[in-house]
Amino acid sequence: MSSGISQAIGLFNNGRFAEVDQICKSIMPEQDGYPQAQHLLGLLAHRYGRLTEAEQYLLRAIGLQPDEAQFWNHLGSTLCGQGRRDEGIAAYCRAIELNPRLADAHYNLGNALKRKGRLVQALKCYEMALQLEPGFVEAQQNLANLLRDQGHAADAEGLLAEAWSKHPRHVGLGSNYIHNLNYYVTDGDRLLKEHRRFAGNHAVEAMPSRASYANRPDPGRRLRIGYVSADFCRHSVAYFAEPIIEHHHREGYEIYCYASVPNVDELTHRFAALADVWRNIRHLPDGEVAEQIRVDGIDILVDLAGHTSNHRLLVFSGKPAPIQITYLGYPNTTGMPCFDYRLTDAWADPRGNERWHTEKLLRLPRGFLCFAAPRQAPDVEAPPMIANGYLTFGCFNIMAKIQPELIRLWSDLLKAVPESRLLLKNGSMADEDMQQHVLQVFSEHGILADRLILHGRTPSQRDHLALYHQVDIALDTYPYNGTTTTCEALWMGVPVMSLYGELHASRVGLSLLSAIGLADLAAPTSGHYLQAVRALAADQQRLEQLRLSLRGRVRELLCDGERFVDQLEAAYRDIWVRWCAGR
Repeated sequence: MSSGISQAIGLFNNGRFAEVDQICKSIMPEQDGYPQAQHLLGLLAHRYGRLTEAEQYLLRAIGLQPDEAQFWNHLGSTLCGQGRRDEGIAAYCRAIELNPRLADAHYNLGNALKRKGRLVQALKCYEMALQLEPGFVEAQQNLANLLRDQGHAADAEGLLAEAWSKHPRHVGLGSNYIHNLNYYVTDGDRLLKEHRRFAGNHAVEAMPSRASYANRPDPGRRLRIGYVSADFCRHSVAYFAEPIIEHHHREGYEIYCYASVPNVDELTHRFAALADVWRNIRHLPDGEVAEQIRVDGIDILVDLAGHTSNHRLLVFSGKPAPIQITYLGYPNTTGMPCFDYRLTDAWADPRGNERWHTEKLLRLPRGFLCFAAPRQAPDVEAPPMIANGYLTFGCFNIMAKIQPELIRLWSDLLKAVPESRLLLKNGSMADEDMQQHVLQVFSEHGILADRLILHGRTPSQRDHLALYHQVDIALDTYPYNGTTTTCEALWMGVPVMSLYGELHASRVGLSLLSAIGLADLAAPTSGHYLQAVRALAADQQRLEQLRLSLRGRVRELLCDGERFVDQLEAAYRDIWVRWCAGR
């Protein structure tokens, strides 16, 4: 290998990408290092999202050196990044054929198979990657995620805890560990302790004093609000963020969006058009983003992710804005002292829930969510029980939220409502092995396969929503309630029955149902839940009335962006006035 390429590889590994680009472009086709130079240029292009360009460089490298497994491996990632997943899988398989011990190729193949819904095959790939490279943190993390996505969050915890103990400064790993706990842990004290542990691993020595901010402490002036999210795209968070960005009153508020979106789509462009200032921070380091926020003079900075994928929580750690809020994307505290408030409501976080938060709870009076109604939803139809002669329950939440205890409860429900069926619809159901697993678990509780309808992904959102025509009553998940799924079911005229507990994650269903005047569809214990569902299942007249009225209720009480933003801005103004008084 030429000295130039050796130097470029070293610089690449140290993140000095501009120098890598310069060296690689100076290497001529007749030189020994030319294939590696094309490879590195491909990696650089991929890093900055120029995937077509990356593919061209990698194909050039492969043409010159077709037996280099790593070239094929990285080509697979580029193809998958363009949505050409089958071609990407073929490239990964070619890399493994050339070098069966290339752990990274097994890991990448597992990721691609997982996205295709082939979960059991993906699991085997992660296990192979860990067998070849026992310290492969990402493979261990994704194996844990896969177990969680199969409904085994408790099994995932062990893998994530082991990895986090070895890498306590790994931000994504720490967040993944505590996020996973929300799927099955109901002990608020334990959850707070683990969130504080994350914060302790990433604490800054000191945060700015109030006096150090250049923000003018004028209670009535126009405020700059900054929203930070990786989900300004086709993502469940966008259903609740879009009405806010759209309806902010520009005479009093200037809206900045700091977007860390991994896959830009048409919704991303819509958000960009709605914002007063749009900043793409995807490839910027946390410190640089924080400095930009200071330069922009943001008064109130709002995190929309919490400990979910691709978050930028460390941007907030040095407190670049005088007031910082966490909201929407995550159903728990961040554990981080740099956040002043967490936006919620009294249904989702009743009095006393402060003890499980490091933030002050800022409760909105009419509910903490505003839903952007689906633009391509089919019309509501009559309850299917009228034509079927039996009642069909349904749950369209991800499998990660359907933990073993919930399957036990739903089995009791199916026994309590004779001849009823349960339709489960989620991405995991595209895998035949996963379907067999679910059927086996239900059979262990006395529910035979003919009582279950298992459905994978649908081609479009319209098709997804049309499946609600087959459902009489939707069942919320516990202890991690649904949000978007609940709103979609209600929009399609399907009442949702929700079991709630003490923590926010298990009270979102109660919040949404209370906001539309149907708090009686939420129950505090398993016994009350079974009783309430049986009563609703037996009341065909009420089911028909709800079918006709729910969309109107949701449109009026959950989809009114102007009304919602009025209360949100009132909350923003109130905490801003308090901050000014403190100066």
